[in-house]
Amino acid sequence: MAHASAVYRYARSRLPAAEAEDVVAEVFAVAWRKGELPDNPRAWLLGVARRVMANQVRAQQRRNALVERVRAHPVPAGQDGVRLVGELDELRRALALLRPADREVIALLAAAELSTAEVAQVLGCTTATAATRVHRARRRLRAVYEQLTEEGS
Repeated sequence: MAHASAVYRYARSRLPAAEAEDVVAEVFAVAWRKGELPDNPRAWLLGVARRVMANQVRAQQRRNALVERVRAHPVPAGQDGVRLVGELDELRRALALLRPADREVIALLAAAELSTAEVAQVLGCTTATAATRVHRARRRLRAVYEQLTEEGS
């Protein structure tokens, strides 16, 4: 945490305070998962902060584009909307039933919108290992989701 103020100042120069704090937390989570830091940790941490912020910007752009698409083509209220809400509830329940490691992989893929290679970097493993974890987490999620939807039918 010796370089937290430098990382915060860098993030704060580009983001509001609350978002800058989130960046600092994510940077140090990445550093903690990595374990051993390079010889120049401050520069490495700032590089991680740069990538975290870039990921946030891309995610925000995707969310904004989605909002615009929804505004341009609103879904008529009715049975489809009710069905979708039910499916989302089932998906949340299925996620809650997964092992924490599987939930983390799914969150990195979906919520953080990372590629498999980026998941590997975050988890500190090879891309091949991450691909295996991604495949297994998706398979387990699908199985739990299908089981929940069959029980609800």
